[in-house]
Amino acid sequence: MNDKKIITKDVLKVIAVGGIILGSMAMPTLPMAVGAAIKMWKNVNKKDLGRIIKRLERQEMISITKHENETTILITEKGKKRLLEYDFENIRLKEEKRDGRWRLIIFDIPEKKKSARDIFRKKLLQMNMKRLQDSVFVSAYPCKKEIDFLSHYLEISDYITLVSLNKIERGEQLIFKPYHDFDN
Repeated sequence: MNDKKIITKDVLKVIAVGGIILGSMAMPTLPMAVGAAIKMWKNVNKKDLGRIIKRLERQEMISITKHENETTILITEKGKKRLLEYDFENIRLKEEKRDGRWRLIIFDIPEKKKSARDIFRKKLLQMNMKRLQDSVFVSAYPCKKEIDFLSHYLEISDYITLVSLNKIERGEQLIFKPYHDFDN
């Protein structure tokens, strides 16, 4: 049998969705029971799954409680924060078909939140948004969900405005041509 590779992030995501409740079992068989209970993990290496579950419990990312003949696995607040970190690291803008609208991301983040401001700018650039000014970026694609997530995660949502426009004068030139073309 070919065992599929499982990663910590996947385990946390499944537990976060609704936890796992398993009927009467002993702790040593927990990985097998979890693997059997979750269909997508039926071909997962049970030793790897067991190591991940034990590590997550040690790190207090999940809690495992036994009550009579039931074992419950739930994600903790610390585990939820870790999931957000995974999402933050992997956030990308889905550049689908353009809808003809422009999104301006305007922010005025105070100096006391300088590190969050710098991280926010870096993420906007990683998401292929174009910088018009230090605190003004533009995208030709929908980005509300991504901006909302970033601003809440970095705790700077009070300082960010997202504007949707039909037209930006010279928008196509500004956005899709290199800046040095405008020096002349």
